[in-house]
Amino acid sequence: MIDIQLLADEKGIARTYLDATNKLVYISEESRKSLLEILGYPVNDDRALQKILDKEELEDFSNILDPVTVLTDDDEHQFLIRTPESLGEDESAVLTVVLGLEDGRKIDRSIPLEQVEIADYKNVQGTVYDIRRYKLISDLPHGYHNCSVNIQSKKKTLNSICMSLIVCPSKVYTPKEILDGKKVWGVSSQLYTVRSKNNWGIGDFEDLKQLLLGVHRCGGQFVGLNPMHAGYPAVPDESAVSPYSPSSRNFINIIYISVTSVPELLNCKPAQDLIHSEKFQQRLHVLRDKEYVDYRGVIEAKLEVLRLIFDNVKVDDKRSSRGNKFLRYMEQGGEQLLNMATYDALQAHYYDMGVNAYSWEVFEKEYRDVNSPFVEQWRKDHYKDVLFYCYLQFLASEQLEDAYRCAKADGMIIGTYRDLAVGVAKQSCDVWSDVDNVFSPTGSIGAPPDPLGPLGQSWGLAPMTPDALRKAAYRPMIKMYQSNMKSCGAIRIDHAAGLFRLWITKLGSPACEGAYVHYSMHDLLGIISLESHRNKCLVIAEDLGTIPVELTRALKKVGAFSYKIFFDERAADGGYIAPCDYQSQAMSALTTHDMPTLVGWWNCLDLSLGKELGIYTEEEAVSLSDIREIQKQRILDSMHGLGSVSNDFPRDAKKVQMTLEFAKALQIHMCKGSCSLFSTQIEDWIGVEKPVNIPGTNTEYPNWRRKLTADLEYIFDLDHVKSMTREMTDARNN
Repeated sequence: MIDIQLLADEKGIARTYLDATNKLVYISEESRKSLLEILGYPVNDDRALQKILDKEELEDFSNILDPVTVLTDDDEHQFLIRTPESLGEDESAVLTVVLGLEDGRKIDRSIPLEQVEIADYKNVQGTVYDIRRYKLISDLPHGYHNCSVNIQSKKKTLNSICMSLIVCPSKVYTPKEILDGKKVWGVSSQLYTVRSKNNWGIGDFEDLKQLLLGVHRCGGQFVGLNPMHAGYPAVPDESAVSPYSPSSRNFINIIYISVTSVPELLNCKPAQDLIHSEKFQQRLHVLRDKEYVDYRGVIEAKLEVLRLIFDNVKVDDKRSSRGNKFLRYMEQGGEQLLNMATYDALQAHYYDMGVNAYSWEVFEKEYRDVNSPFVEQWRKDHYKDVLFYCYLQFLASEQLEDAYRCAKADGMIIGTYRDLAVGVAKQSCDVWSDVDNVFSPTGSIGAPPDPLGPLGQSWGLAPMTPDALRKAAYRPMIKMYQSNMKSCGAIRIDHAAGLFRLWITKLGSPACEGAYVHYSMHDLLGIISLESHRNKCLVIAEDLGTIPVELTRALKKVGAFSYKIFFDERAADGGYIAPCDYQSQAMSALTTHDMPTLVGWWNCLDLSLGKELGIYTEEEAVSLSDIREIQKQRILDSMHGLGSVSNDFPRDAKKVQMTLEFAKALQIHMCKGSCSLFSTQIEDWIGVEKPVNIPGTNTEYPNWRRKLTADLEYIFDLDHVKSMTREMTDARNN
């Protein structure tokens, strides 16, 4: 009889955890059993389960090597070799280790097997295996190498699998200026919220370029963005636009393409005529003037023009430099790019036929598996449509890179700072095209119960399973970090707790019935460090909420920047910690996309809106409002105590409004702090009241659609913005 709870231990499923109040919580045996099912173990069928476990165990030892070994500069450079005990008794046995380095070099070494240290042994289905520790004598360069071993004796020859050997720095990259103690500020923005005189109703990559340059002129050194991962261009559902529930984390949302910046437009008269027509200009005018982003209207307008360009200009013409640039992009993107483009084209095809193809799960059966020959045939039959979506990814990638390059050429220390979502939706392209079989389609990432969410949270994001990731030598994670560290000087890892553990529950079950599953923090941080250096990309870990102390220590040791939100940094007595007492290896902020704006918070607009939406009862809203009044007074007391407001500024919070003057004082207050990075939001520069996102809502509020209340060009010309940013820069330099 298999001990299910011991098996759960072996598979990294936690028995306990410390909750948000630091109380020890025991995870139920039933929840742990359910997690094993999500990870692919048939816990209710002993025979089937035993068969899987026997196969896994034998596979580990018959392969001789692990599928992957990650080594950092702080590690002993060694790996494990598993050999039958009988080989150790054969003095003729010779071990040959062959290393294939990333740069193409090969290193091989042969030694008697008996000279390789035995660290342990294990009886596996009647055969005893020695577990040997092989120490590398060569200093390998950082990178992705491979290793195989051959064991030759008089009686037998054994060959191993090819192991991925990943050698990593022990710390992530940090720009020299910041290492030398320079403190900088920047802007966190949601690109879709940006208004400008020329965009098509949503912020685009041309706006990003202007935003970067405008922020730098004001003294800022970065612009942080919500995830720009690929969305669902064919799906009309307005609730399917969350940047944190993407179709792919490896590609870009094509809605951000600036159509008028596409070089091929110059050679396409039909597209130019369409854009300049009175009817189309009126259409753009309506899209631009809307209070909320009309995602459907914007994507339809852009796709109409981009398809005209694609149909009238040979974008893959080998005789032109542009055509060759696109073909190189296609070659670099490989199978992954083709799968992304095929998924978008397939969804569009189904919608054109009147099918609500919101997910691959509703495709015809033969198209639900990316490896199906029917998918390959469909791709051949509709190759022009697939090529079109490849071209759109090419344009998006090119324009994002151009914005970053302009920022760096202008002298920005960081420039673009990208955001990496914690996962992808079940209906995503990444799950459909999961050639490494790492995603669990029956699980959902979320969070355990806490005071703010007593029932827990289930985000509908498909988890990657730890064992499958390891068997795939972390390929999906490596590709993801490579994709997201391009065209930026920093990356924010959303819900960084996932580097250590994720709360996973069965789809359709209450979130409180989930459990924590552990991942290899050592391996993931090693890969992040390697890619961080290769891309010169600073790493910011969103370490808010219930973060285990092991992860906190590991993030600090590896050099990742922490995340400090002013309203969360409270002392034991309820007062607000002075920003000068924050840790330096961190980014601080007043507000985020999941919080009310400064005006909204100070005026309790989030509470009144929460009451309207059913998030709070009347009693809860009143109670929270009373607490808010105390918090506001403590903030004002701290501001006076630290000299962040003048002596003649009111001392009674009830007499203070969140004016532009007071908002400016708060920004300067934070800029005087010790964090190396400070992030401000443009919403708080111009007094925006409405939030962009209200956690816990879906269709009740237009999340991810609210725009800024002023054009970008106008904002940077405001006198109070110029004076505020000048003082922010001075405060950071002092």
